[in-house]
Amino acid sequence: MKTLIINGSMKNEASHSYMVAGKFVEGLAEATGTEVETIHLGKMNIAHCRGCFGCWKVSPGKCVIRDDMDMITGKILESDVIVFSFPLYFFGLSSIAATMLNRLLPLKMPYAGKLASEDDLIIMDYRYDFSDKKVVIVSSCAHASTDIVYDSVSRQFDMICGKGNYTKVFTPQGEILMLEQMKPILGNYLKKVKAAGFELGTTGTVSEDTQKKVCAPLIPVRAVEKMMTGYWEDYPQ
Repeated sequence: MKTLIINGSMKNEASHSYMVAGKFVEGLAEATGTEVETIHLGKMNIAHCRGCFGCWKVSPGKCVIRDDMDMITGKILESDVIVFSFPLYFFGLSSIAATMLNRLLPLKMPYAGKLASEDDLIIMDYRYDFSDKKVVIVSSCAHASTDIVYDSVSRQFDMICGKGNYTKVFTPQGEILMLEQMKPILGNYLKKVKAAGFELGTTGTVSEDTQKKVCAPLIPVRAVEKMMTGYWEDYPQ
């Protein structure tokens, strides 16, 4: 079994999202003994998608651009579990994660005019067999809650993977969690994340209840408001 972590933060190993992803995979590895490999996108050479559809018309299933995406796409196809890790920037993916995701278009068959519906959001089939692969989305944000602010991210992965076909680990309050006084709360949270990874390894899925627990606020919203106000007081406005 192979697990691939794709870290979409320019902070690379110092990323808070990557720390959470690592704890999830720690639980998964404890349950399965999976091999784990990490790709830090901040260290990769990844060009922007040109929108040329060469991956559908010229070289079906393969991007016409030659760069590190060749290696990344190959490792995705080899892996049983793919963990996409990235911070939430302006209610969406980080720029490097978005660039990488755009370049995964060759994994899909050409669009043939199918109309999306709430019952069936998949309008382009996978070119390769993804039926046994597990996809996990790990993202940390500074917001008090993950409700609403992750709607655009969830919608995008719903369209790519299908509703319910991936696991969410959306971590709220990421900035204040790194404060010294928050270490006990952070430690308890990471135990829940590790348990979620273990659950995926032992049952093949992560229950909706478990996903809600790892996406839930860790301290009251009013406390976050107070702490964030103080956080920015030392910076010019």
